[in-house]
Amino acid sequence: MRNRQEWFNEKIAAVSPEIMSEVQLLANIIARIDAALKQKNMTQRDLAKRMGRSEAVISRWTSGFPNLTDIGLPQPHIEVHSRDFNRIR
Repeated sequence: MRNRQEWFNEKIAAVSPEIMSEVQLLANIIARIDAALKQKNMTQRDLAKRMGRSEAVISRWTSGFPNLTDIGLPQPHIEVHSRDFNRIR
């Protein structure tokens, strides 16, 4: 009988490189949003107000379940630069 780690590794190995790339991109976006919030001592509520979005949308972005169509960015090629977050005051 396989253990959970073996099962998980088997499932990950079956994922296409394109999907893995997109997942990594989303993870990077989430990490950058989180880092920017911490750097600016902002809450998700603060960011939501400044962006004119609901707290629920921001929560989805930072929880790993983003629907990036919510922010109007083209998929799957999205670039987020730290300078974008520097405009948030």
